[in-house]
Amino acid sequence: MRSRCVIALVLAVCVRMGEAETMVPFVIPAQSNSESEIALRSFSPIQVHDERLVVQDTHFYRGDQRIRIWGVNLSFGANFPSHEQAPEIAARLAAAGINSVRCHHMDTAQWPRGIWDAQDRQRISPEALDRLDYFIDQLARYGIYVNINLHVGRTHSEVLGLPATKRNYDKVTCLFTPALIRAQRDYARTLLTHVNPYRQRAYAHDPAIAFVEITNENSFFMWDGEQALRALPPHYSRILQAQYNQWLKDRYQDQDALRRAWAKGTVPLGDNLIRNSRFLVKHRDRAVPSNWDIEQHDACQARILAWPSRNSRGIRIQVVRQDQTDWHLQFRQTGHTLKAGQYYTVSFDARSDEPRTIGCNVGQAHAPWGNLGLSRKLDLRRTWTRSSLGFVAKADDNNARLSFSFGNDSIPFMLDNVQLRQGGQVSLDPSESLRQGTISLFRDQESHARALDRMMFLAQTEKAYFDQMYGYIKNDLGCKALITGTIVFGPLGLYGQSDMDFIDAHAYWQHPSFPGRPWDAGNWLIKQKPMVDYPQEATLFALAAKRLKGKPFTVSEYNHPAPMDSQAACVPMLASFGAAQDWDGIWLYTYSHSSDDWDRQHLYSYFDIDTNPAKWAFIRSGTGIFRAGGLGRLSHVASIPLAEKGGQLLSCLAEHHVRHGSNMFAALASVYSMGHSNLLQAQLSCAFQAAVTVQPLPEASAQLTWFVEEGKGLYTAAGRGAVVVVGHAQHFDLGTRGRIKIDTPGFVSLTLTALDNRALEASDRILITACGRCENTGMVFSEDRRTVGRQWGRAPVLIEPVTGIVALSDAQWQGWALAPSGKRKQRVSTVTQQGHTQLVMTAAHGTMWYLVERTNERK
Repeated sequence: MRSRCVIALVLAVCVRMGEAETMVPFVIPAQSNSESEIALRSFSPIQVHDERLVVQDTHFYRGDQRIRIWGVNLSFGANFPSHEQAPEIAARLAAAGINSVRCHHMDTAQWPRGIWDAQDRQRISPEALDRLDYFIDQLARYGIYVNINLHVGRTHSEVLGLPATKRNYDKVTCLFTPALIRAQRDYARTLLTHVNPYRQRAYAHDPAIAFVEITNENSFFMWDGEQALRALPPHYSRILQAQYNQWLKDRYQDQDALRRAWAKGTVPLGDNLIRNSRFLVKHRDRAVPSNWDIEQHDACQARILAWPSRNSRGIRIQVVRQDQTDWHLQFRQTGHTLKAGQYYTVSFDARSDEPRTIGCNVGQAHAPWGNLGLSRKLDLRRTWTRSSLGFVAKADDNNARLSFSFGNDSIPFMLDNVQLRQGGQVSLDPSESLRQGTISLFRDQESHARALDRMMFLAQTEKAYFDQMYGYIKNDLGCKALITGTIVFGPLGLYGQSDMDFIDAHAYWQHPSFPGRPWDAGNWLIKQKPMVDYPQEATLFALAAKRLKGKPFTVSEYNHPAPMDSQAACVPMLASFGAAQDWDGIWLYTYSHSSDDWDRQHLYSYFDIDTNPAKWAFIRSGTGIFRAGGLGRLSHVASIPLAEKGGQLLSCLAEHHVRHGSNMFAALASVYSMGHSNLLQAQLSCAFQAAVTVQPLPEASAQLTWFVEEGKGLYTAAGRGAVVVVGHAQHFDLGTRGRIKIDTPGFVSLTLTALDNRALEASDRILITACGRCENTGMVFSEDRRTVGRQWGRAPVLIEPVTGIVALSDAQWQGWALAPSGKRKQRVSTVTQQGHTQLVMTAAHGTMWYLVERTNERK
């Protein structure tokens, strides 16, 4: 009989104050070592031969074994390592427990950063394809499945000589433009029917190609989808309008029927809610109109230079100092009351000295500063123009604000006669004709019924694109891989993905922002906000709400960017939350962007994890937590429908979109009262038309906690074979598993993982991974630590070690500090007290990894 023990954690300061602040080098070698303890002989990868992954019982299976995907992305040139590098990369990935790579952005550039020939942009580079072939073969030898992304960064319109879509990578336009859809099919046929000489089979038939993604982050309902559709160039606008008018003809008998349908629920304009709308009253103490303010951020400045008079109208707003972020300067009025579901119209007159763009927004004048239904960009010209913008309020609010944002341009502009009124919807304009096909996709002040029709048309058009691409890849090309379309963008986006093999999602916590030029490596900001301190904003809950009942669910991009002080929270929190929610796959973004610099010894960028110990050092513990199921799952599963059974599904989904946009959590919460804390007790999925169900599950062991006190959060996850602690853990009790007490560093990410796939109390080998901050040698932060600009520093990469004690409730244990290679580095001091073994962790060990082994023989 095996003896059992209770594992207790007690982390306490046992060194001088400030020792935990010491940064020490921790460079994990680029090459895997067969003698490495971190490989731990726990994973013997099975080569990918003929048995492929399938969907069975809503999860991924190989034969009768359930498979969870624990993967990484490869971006741009990293998809094409040399023949010498390929086996080393595959071996390193496999040693840490990675079983899939997602080939991302390989279609964006020309060789050597992409798959296209440098001399002929319509031809695939033979060298790139040969390297990809060989790499896939090497990955398969280590049991690593491949996820092929068909369209990520290819701008087919440019190559085909079509008018510019004015969208990066033809997004949105490639969902409905026949020529662009044909180009995507051509590329899919060329790539998937290609025979890999190292595998002796076509990509479409190779079990090593387990997943295919049709197009990356691409939907009518994506973040800026509506703005993109409103700004379509004429060539593409005509195509979509023709499709829309044909859809309307199929839906309605004639124009009279259409007019009657769209006139339902229209309300005439009410009173103007704006105070001092003509700016005739000046503020007594400030150079702004009474009841108005100028909001200024990050050193941006503006002032009012001219006022209404006998000879002029409106106010003239002069930008004194600007950057490239429009909301850094706002002219606003606050204190308005809006009612959820009510229609409102904002109207105003405006002109500018030269053409420029301003934003018009209605949102909360208080935290969390959410949008309440209107966010539009408008082009101004030299002549006065009247704009009227309608919207439906997303929520009740007693302190809403109307704001004009203009911090991204220095050109002066003028405003006059600003109004905010309830009502004002219009069904059809006299110039619009169904017979002539001139009904616009968008119309300002459109009725609610008209807006719902547009959304339903877009949803059906989007779904038709994905279903037809799916059928082409599966049936015409004979591809055996599991296929997804794109990530979920709200209820209507989920509808478009509902017939794919699995549902996918992306999220980033505190993605870099770029005040100036997009992706300017010298001008970027990352907020120093640990996610654990802000559970109401946490990306994990938003992800969980995108899961569709009956389908496997994956997250194919996720990260907390470097050089955040709390970036080490990324892998432990994602792996444990995903395991508890019983997700099916995770791909961290990204292993590397580089095609040749595989031997770096420092942080390379915001997202590359191959040389970032705050991410990569936790991958092996994440393997045990998520891939091997060491944490287990939550004890209940909840399914919430988005529409009533028997109701009109698309109409209900469109209503959710009007109220909640792409916020799936808010949509589900409006159906079934729940908060974020519910997702710490139950797995969540949504359904289209069914009853709300909450059911208990057998063999569930995961327990999650997440709380914040005085602004400092603590997240814990405990299960059969793993423990995760992230946050400000000065005082915390793990119940029968012990307690944690940390004085320094102030923020810690720590995991305990059984390396023999047993329960922790029965394990013979336990890996402890612990880290505070992580940065390069010589990295130069701004005073607020929000950026390092181009001053990323140099090798070696440094970590902030955790000091303390790990106490195990058995006297027969010994501990080792591991080197970055994973080899045993030195014995760890142990103290036996009252039948417990206490392992002392100090900064002098210079490590993130401790291996704990049982010394007594089992009986």
